Amino acid sequence: MTLIYIFITLVIDFIAVDLERFRKFNWFISLYESLNSNYGNNKYWDSGLGLIVLLAIPVAALSLFLFILSFLHIAIEIFFVISVLLYCMAPRKIFDQINDSIIAAGHEESDLVMETAHLIDREVSGASDNNDVVIMKSIFKETHTQILATVFWYLVLGITGVFLYRLVEKLHSELKDNSSEFSESVSILLNIFEWPSVRVFAIGLALAGNLVTAISALKKSQIFSLDANYSLLTTIGIAALQYSPDSDISNGEKSYWLNQFKFLITRTLIILLIFVAIMILSGVG
Repeated sequence: MTLIYIFITLVIDFIAVDLERFRKFNWFISLYESLNSNYGNNKYWDSGLGLIVLLAIPVAALSLFLFILSFLHIAIEIFFVISVLLYCMAPRKIFDQINDSIIAAGHEESDLVMETAHLIDREVSGASDNNDVVIMKSIFKETHTQILATVFWYLVLGITGVFLYRLVEKLHSELKDNSSEFSESVSILLNIFEWPSVRVFAIGLALAGNLVTAISALKKSQIFSLDANYSLLTTIGIAALQYSPDSDISNGEKSYWLNQFKFLITRTLIILLIFVAIMILSGVG
């Protein structure tokens, strides 16, 4: 049933008109702010212990609800599981971003930066990266966050794992500019969550792209570092794509590399989903 739930979630997300407006985690940020305003000066709150308490509240509520649903008709439980998956996983968002970048690439250079600004994540981009590379690196990260990590933790810990990962990721986005032990604990926990799934994604990119150049890039990367998750992913991704803007292969087509990037992402997701299906059907998962 696990694979069926994932497939149904993917289909619904791609055919639905707009699910992004429902993927709001303001309630969780409000819960954090409420607890922080009451216990912010407490040394136990401003630590990993405070983070555990914060996460335990919604996770315990979800677990209790799932327990209650187990006594009801299975159709209700299936509906709830798929709803949580849709709430936490946004595959269509990734391809919308890629298509936006491809369309923008065909416009004048003066409009390009403005039209692709919403696609760019400065956390993973370098000062020397051109606009195409910045967009690709940002979408590599977003693809992992919205699809790969959620599927990975669903396979490992079930629907509770998906929900927990998304809570940590949203909290990190909210607190990434803060300087406190609490926000540092959030970053560490997110890095731990993303360490295995990033490397699964990187392997998928290598298999879907140029394996030789990806392995060469892998040898130069910090494979085991928790802090190098996305630098590892983007390095291998660009290498697997064999990105070379100075070559004549594009024949002057401005969106050539972004189109190739889209194909690489698509192939990678297909390969990894087939691998998951084989594991589940063989009884490994």
